[in-house]
Amino acid sequence: TKKMAKPAWLVPWLLLTHGVLVVTAFVTPQQQTTRPAKRDVAVPSSSFHRSIIRHHHGITSTERVAPLDMVATSNILPQISPSDISTLSNQGYVIIPNFLSQDVVDELRQDILTLRSNSAFKVAKIGQDSTNELNTEIRIAETCFLGRNRMELTSISSAGGANSIRDRDGGLYDIVLDNLCNSLSELSSTDSQTKLDKSLNELLYAYYPQGGFYRRHRDAVPNSASVLRKYSLLLYLNKKEWDPKVDAGQLRLHLDGGGDECPPGVAPNYVDVDPLGGTLVLFKSELIPHEVMNTNSERFALVGWYNRGITAGDIG
Repeated sequence: TKKMAKPAWLVPWLLLTHGVLVVTAFVTPQQQTTRPAKRDVAVPSSSFHRSIIRHHHGITSTERVAPLDMVATSNILPQISPSDISTLSNQGYVIIPNFLSQDVVDELRQDILTLRSNSAFKVAKIGQDSTNELNTEIRIAETCFLGRNRMELTSISSAGGANSIRDRDGGLYDIVLDNLCNSLSELSSTDSQTKLDKSLNELLYAYYPQGGFYRRHRDAVPNSASVLRKYSLLLYLNKKEWDPKVDAGQLRLHLDGGGDECPPGVAPNYVDVDPLGGTLVLFKSELIPHEVMNTNSERFALVGWYNRGITAGDIG
């Protein structure tokens, strides 16, 4: 087959969001993880893996578990259920509370704090491609782009280096870039006959200071590189004590059928999601405009996009 050249708008976007493009190995359906039966669960030595296993299998801290070699580490990663996939397909979005345990949430939030103290975060801008600019009337936040083998992150020893909570076997990248992506790949093929391309996925930490926000916007904008985005991911990493009435910072999903603004003559229609630690939100990127309401406390989240492959229509 003839190899397609990347369009001009795509190259700087790849460099901006990926640094160096790394193509990950394809995982077949037979390799996808399944949950082992309760009480027949291995607990690795790391607190990260122990927290995940106990959270997703209902094991108390006093119960005994099987030796590590009885169950492969890859078999204990959090997953979304078939009913969640169905909700995402039919409704356009799905909200999954307690996707991660609070222990894991706390460890990931500490990772954000460590990376911020090492100047890994940048002031967030708005816009796509060449129009990317700072606008504090629309967005007040900081971001840190993530991804496997990002030297600027793996070189930070205080954040764990190459064995950070992100990079380690069974860590954040395995959960989000592999496990969740595998679950969404079949949906993408069914819904739109387009396949997801793991090498194009985007992932970042988002930090909102007190008073931070992000006004209504879309994740997939026509005639820009973001048009490749199929599914958006938000995973909240806030403290256990987060009080939605006091701390605020809700995610607002707009369901009025508009774009960056509500259509004229259409009544507002939206769903507000409390950013409680461990809550996972997935939605179709081109379908649902959304915003981050003003936050009264520091707000922490993982943000990502699962992208489809480039087609001839994108180039033409």
